[in-house]
Amino acid sequence: MPKKKIDIVYLWVDGADEKWRTEKDKWFKKINGVNPIYKGAADVERFRDNGEFLYSLRSVAECVPWVNHIYIITGFNQVPKWLNTNHPKITIIPHEQIMPAHALPTFNATSIEMCISNIKELSEHFLLMNDDIFFNKKISPDFFFNRRDQTIVRYNSYTKHPSNINKWIGSVDDYTQTLILSSKILEDTFDKKLYFGRPSHGVDPYLKTSIKECMNIPQIKKQINNQVSNKFRTNTEIQRWTFNLYDFIKKRAIFKHARARKYTRHKILNFIYNTLHFIGIRNSNVVCTNVMDCADAISRAPTFCINDASDNTPEILKKNREFLEQRFPNKCEFEK
Repeated sequence: MPKKKIDIVYLWVDGADEKWRTEKDKWFKKINGVNPIYKGAADVERFRDNGEFLYSLRSVAECVPWVNHIYIITGFNQVPKWLNTNHPKITIIPHEQIMPAHALPTFNATSIEMCISNIKELSEHFLLMNDDIFFNKKISPDFFFNRRDQTIVRYNSYTKHPSNINKWIGSVDDYTQTLILSSKILEDTFDKKLYFGRPSHGVDPYLKTSIKECMNIPQIKKQINNQVSNKFRTNTEIQRWTFNLYDFIKKRAIFKHARARKYTRHKILNFIYNTLHFIGIRNSNVVCTNVMDCADAISRAPTFCINDASDNTPEILKKNREFLEQRFPNKCEFEK
């Protein structure tokens, strides 16, 4: 058992809910063309519930039973039908409980994430994850927080980028633009360049008081107050990556390079790379959209993410679900 309390926070939505879908379509029609919305911000796959959440919670029960409490942030009175809401470790957090009234309704995960520290009972140490992220083996708390109370943040490297930040922003996708802006707002505040990496899209550790401290920096506070009302994601927002970088500046975080296991036709080069970076690979999250493409890599990973995509066919979604059922077949305490 951990010496410190460590909670988990999930964001969850059922994009098939008729009431939710009607509101989403209404607001998208109202905003699109008036306010900037980045590509794919309202696409089906961003909100599609493929049943992963059930298996994600099973992975929690199996691999990290030491977790203190689980908070599930959701809107429109949505609750998974299979969830045991009477379990003492489970609390549903409606959007209106942590977000300002003028920001609702929201269809923007980034806006929601900016308000997570408003959960009153949330522990100082917590993990943030999406419903498509899974623990894959027994993991101890020191995988996320070291003895010096620092968060352990895993990141991926950018490809080579120009020194001219404005030129770089103009050449990348909308999500990467928001990551660059997250670094830039801290550079402007602390005169420290932070463009060395990007989130590994796994289970991310945070310190609640540190987030609140970061959010009170005038420039960041102004930015968050402006963006929290965005109904859909835009490329002018900063990400929660800002909080990870802030902890890095304040020496409250250790950053570790996450590396993907290589599987290409160059088997000898793969072997050399995978051997040289064995420790990094062993402790890195695996991200995929089709588990059939990376089943072996997943089998070795401590955590993994099955990210939905616009080109995921019904067959791919079916195979992904079958994989999860085989990996996590046992009903857990969080189910009815």
